[in-house]
Amino acid sequence: MTRDAAVRPALQLFLSLLLFAILALTVLTQANPGVEIPTRDYGFYAYIGKQIAKGYLPYQDVWESKPPGIFYLNAFALRLGRGLRWGIWLVEFAFLFSAVAASYHLLKKLWGTAPAIFGIFTWLWGLDFTLQGGNFTEEYPLVFHFLALTLLLNLIQTPKHRLFNLTLGLLFSISLLFRPNNAVVEAVTILIFGAFLFLWKRDFQSFFTAIFWVTFGMLIPLAVTSAYFAYHGLFRPMLEASIIYNLTYSETELSAASPLKVGFEFLNLAAWVGLAGYLLILAKIREVIKSPYLPLYIVLLVGTPAAVLLSDPARRSYSHYFMNWLPYIALLAGCFLHSVLQVTKYKSLGVRYSSLLTVASLFFAILFFTLSGRASAYFKAFDRLFTSSERELRSPISIYVENHTRPNETVLFWATHPGENLMSHRDAPHSTLFYPNLVDSEISDRLNDDFFEDIQRNRPVLIVDMGRLTIPSLDPAKREEQKAMGVYPANPPGNLDEVLAYIEANYYLEAVIKGKLVYRRHGTSAP
Repeated sequence: MTRDAAVRPALQLFLSLLLFAILALTVLTQANPGVEIPTRDYGFYAYIGKQIAKGYLPYQDVWESKPPGIFYLNAFALRLGRGLRWGIWLVEFAFLFSAVAASYHLLKKLWGTAPAIFGIFTWLWGLDFTLQGGNFTEEYPLVFHFLALTLLLNLIQTPKHRLFNLTLGLLFSISLLFRPNNAVVEAVTILIFGAFLFLWKRDFQSFFTAIFWVTFGMLIPLAVTSAYFAYHGLFRPMLEASIIYNLTYSETELSAASPLKVGFEFLNLAAWVGLAGYLLILAKIREVIKSPYLPLYIVLLVGTPAAVLLSDPARRSYSHYFMNWLPYIALLAGCFLHSVLQVTKYKSLGVRYSSLLTVASLFFAILFFTLSGRASAYFKAFDRLFTSSERELRSPISIYVENHTRPNETVLFWATHPGENLMSHRDAPHSTLFYPNLVDSEISDRLNDDFFEDIQRNRPVLIVDMGRLTIPSLDPAKREEQKAMGVYPANPPGNLDEVLAYIEANYYLEAVIKGKLVYRRHGTSAP
């Protein structure tokens, strides 16, 4: 091998990794703590992560309706960032970079460099429209989804491979521990792989070997998590919050909009490219049946509609729900370009042209990163990080709250905004972060009662009405306006009137900051 031949793969790898980094930076601009403040869900997970880092327990000291994976990842990230949201951003970057690299490896193995680059550009385009601030439960498992599909390719050739099967089971459970709906990619992959061995290959020995190791892999994270919460007496509360409550939540539809229609609106062009790839697979189904990658094609054909059905069963129309489509869109986009190249006779580009394509893609990525203003956003953020006492962007209301309260005092941000507690460095006075809880269930009734007990016992020094249109205002006049507008909740908590009466009797309006009403408890004063 000549020296040039040895250097070329190393250069190709370096250019590819640089491309992945630029793409991850581009998408994660919207999660940049130096120029953005936490979105609502971001704030939930980060605040709970901070409480865990202080020694508190989810479902007991802080309640949220998600499995524990996202909470403990945020706790780790905040420790990594020494309390700064930059730690969360760094973990997001590591996960997204890994997801891009895994998707590129998978697509390149299937169809070559050009489809791989086209595939990652397509799914990242969709992610850019759905991430909306970052730190979502659907965001982190993306790398697990691509790894699961990569494992499927390897298991087609070596179905008895213990480590691959074990890892596939692990990936299923880890995705589940972020959000149950996330595991649709791994679930479909496992089911299709098992059906392929049992029904198509009729390789019963490999089938039972795979079932054993996949199941064993599934049980490890679930058993460890269950044992941990059972030890703390919180197994049932964890199950109630992450499974039972969400079943009721999913049955309460808030919108008549079809998830398919909403998904196409959020994912934009990426969804249409994915649809083109899906239709192409159907059009060449005879060729697909003869392909050595048949199980993967079946996963695409079955998994794509499964993701559509399971991403948003309650029809909440939240953009981040549709991230679960992205692994399928990535592969469908790669398949689409591969089919086009086949028709145009460009079946292979060769190593030299692959390098040129990577360089061209890197140039385009850097150009977009610069001209879109995202590079300048990082310069501003890093300038803030290293030269300002305020190393992260904070909301005006959180700064006001920190300046007008003492560190040991609690603050209630009315209508569930714990991200403001995070930014103001003040704890919430309640464990139930959702209030008013509008889901009709026995669990919700209990949580609403717990909230009222907590604020009477812990007595927040300030209560800030964040002014959400669909949540009853603390101002009686504004509540009447909400009722007249038809945005007042039709099914408010049974104790809402008591809670509002308690606040009116014990608090007075101190200030209005950027439209936010700040109420102070009688008998207290600012430091």
